[in-house]
Amino acid sequence: MPPTFPGSPRRAAGWAAALAGGLVLLALPGLVNPYLLFQACLVMVTATAGLGLVLIMGWSGQIALAQAGFLGVGAYTTTYLVAQGWPWPLATVTAGLVAALAGVLIGLPATRLRGFYLAIATLAFAELMIRVFVEAVPVTGGIAGVAVEAVVLPGIDVDGSRWYLCLAVAAVTTVAVVRAGRAGLGRRLRVVRDAEIAAPSLGISPMRTKLLAFALSAFIGGVAGALYAQCLSYLTPEIFDMGLLIEFLVLAFLGGVGYVVGPFLGAIVVVVLRDLLQDLGSWQRLVYGLILALAIAFLPRGLASLPARLRDRRRAPERPVTAAAS
Repeated sequence: MPPTFPGSPRRAAGWAAALAGGLVLLALPGLVNPYLLFQACLVMVTATAGLGLVLIMGWSGQIALAQAGFLGVGAYTTTYLVAQGWPWPLATVTAGLVAALAGVLIGLPATRLRGFYLAIATLAFAELMIRVFVEAVPVTGGIAGVAVEAVVLPGIDVDGSRWYLCLAVAAVTTVAVVRAGRAGLGRRLRVVRDAEIAAPSLGISPMRTKLLAFALSAFIGGVAGALYAQCLSYLTPEIFDMGLLIEFLVLAFLGGVGYVVGPFLGAIVVVVLRDLLQDLGSWQRLVYGLILALAIAFLPRGLASLPARLRDRRRAPERPVTAAAS
């Protein structure tokens, strides 16, 4: 008798595809060359940081432009703590907490701001972080930068270790964000986004909810920064400047900031574009800006919304027939 799967055949096919995809990801270091593996690491790191944007921009509706700064906080903090003898996992969690504290600090004034003013406030924080990275020479090395000590897992080379770290953190963060979205936190964030004035009548504090969203988004950004440092091997302040912010905006709006899968789709596009356009120098930003404008104009909910839009389009011709029959 052939094996049976609980649920519908479509659900069983979905689980089989997910299992096959997971096995491919685990075996990836043996399937591709080191350069492609490095690009895959960048996709995972960028997508992980993008998951923080799902919380703060997609679900709570706050226009936050400081994720590049949080990434820098995590990268520099982890590198400094590891150089002081801390284990990398503990240094990474601590870096995430430091970034979360920074997120709360920026969130306190930002909870009273909306729209354009909130965007400007968070953008100012990101620029302030760049200045801190330049001036905090004992920790960051200033403009000269600082080297990153590579993490090597037992029995695995440097490239493979970096990949498995990126994959593990991306998987754990994805599961955590999905569970948060289905639990009370996700509902509170959406209530604050869609009906902030009515939220107190439902027992929801908009200020506390926004601060929590800022803290969680910054924590995820800080942890992603620890991985980003592992990918780059050497940190300088300009890595976290406006160019990285623009890439995050493309990731968020092109991938679909309201969907958990959106950052992964956006990250693939951003990493591929970064590789293809690396010879254009500052003209890259013009290309990113054009893509961002086209995404907002023609695909406002991002690539992740395409399956639902295609299903709606297929069902559309059936409605007149149904109406006529009734």
